Amino acid sequence: MKQLKIILLLLVISGSALAQFPPGNRCPYKGPQMVATRDSDSVGDFTIRTTDGISRNLYSTLDSGKTVFIDLFFTTCSWCQYYAPIIEEVYQNHGAGTGDIEFWGISNNLFDPDSVIDQYRVDYNISNPCAGPQGGGTTAHTTVISGQNFQGWPTYCVICPDRSMYFDPCYPPTVNGFDPYFEICAAMVHVEDAPLPSESRISLYPNPARNQLNIAFSSPFNEEKYTIEIYNTLGYKSISSDIEKNKDEDIVLDISALKPGTYLLRLINGTEPFASGKFSVTR
Repeated sequence: MKQLKIILLLLVISGSALAQFPPGNRCPYKGPQMVATRDSDSVGDFTIRTTDGISRNLYSTLDSGKTVFIDLFFTTCSWCQYYAPIIEEVYQNHGAGTGDIEFWGISNNLFDPDSVIDQYRVDYNISNPCAGPQGGGTTAHTTVISGQNFQGWPTYCVICPDRSMYFDPCYPPTVNGFDPYFEICAAMVHVEDAPLPSESRISLYPNPARNQLNIAFSSPFNEEKYTIEIYNTLGYKSISSDIEKNKDEDIVLDISALKPGTYLLRLINGTEPFASGKFSVTR
């Protein structure tokens, strides 16, 4: 259900803004079987400048291995105000921007300049960074909702490091309702890199790569046969390839089938991983 709110779009033009009216609780209980499906395999890129003057690029943030939580709001939205304390608690529970999850508030309301947004943050005790139209909020909002069933404000989104997105997965929001999505997005973070012997090293280039990845490494083993495994950000194996290394040449691996995103590469001798590195793919 939706509740209409009339807001001014221009000084002499009026339009309607949709505010979500809470239906029954749609937030999943903790457990993989309760998690919704992805709503986008690859959300578009955008850059915002928050009211504190800091620029944040979506793809750069995701490529660093972080998850991005988006709060689409506007300052006079009553439900945005009502649920702000819950989102603030979620933000604080997940490191308040110091961990693996970034929280960005985005407004596309023409009457939300930076000064109004900052006052809104004070009034409703919001500490996560926010951006409005002055900071690219309009373009960011349009990019996030593109192709989605946007029902109004507030809308919350969870974007994983592989650029896939859960759109409006938990509304009305609960303190723990987003946790299953955060856990899925962080799956790669919890994949421990193999311990590297001091005499081993690996170089992956170019990074980011497009269709080919060059792999240079030295090994403490005498064998010339190795296995390369590549995992995506969900911890799923994307490539497994047996190779033979010529000591004088780097390995050239075809990665044209990989989607843009961040990956973990492991080198295995027999059954023992001995070197690993991260790289990203761009198109």
